[in-house]
Amino acid sequence: MGMSRLDVFYRRLLLTKLFIGGWGKPEDLKRIFEFRKIIGDREKCKTLVPVDYPVYVNKTEELTDCHIHDGFFISPLEHLVPGILPQEAVKARFQFIVPKRWQRNRPVCIQLAGTGDHFFWRRRTLMARPMIKEAGMASLLLENPYYILYMSLSICLNRHCVHIHK
Repeated sequence: MGMSRLDVFYRRLLLTKLFIGGWGKPEDLKRIFEFRKIIGDREKCKTLVPVDYPVYVNKTEELTDCHIHDGFFISPLEHLVPGILPQEAVKARFQFIVPKRWQRNRPVCIQLAGTGDHFFWRRRTLMARPMIKEAGMASLLLENPYYILYMSLSICLNRHCVHIHK
């Protein structure tokens, strides 16, 4: 399938290499814009994800100052606008770093991965753990879906591809 006319027109305006493969199917863009109308209404937004939405914890590690919970959940967007997400982004992986003396209903800092931040180590070490020591604040670190530790990887070395499944 070739690029849509919108993609071709927009590519002519861009000088960078962003979105060189297109923005997706026009039908998907329409679905995204329709969903945007729904999430623009705060009252509707409150009911989109149920309070008991399933979240899975694979492993819990106890350190001197905190507990680190590794887990995942299926993105609610996959249920609300099926098929819109790339396969890598359907399963959202996270680390929840909680002080040992955790009090419920305390603020939690949600940390998204920046460009080049492939794993949790940098945010956990440089931001989350110091926040625990200084303010007793927990952090939820979301993994960048395109740098997933546990996904199937295709690594091409010297023109030979090795498939690794974890």
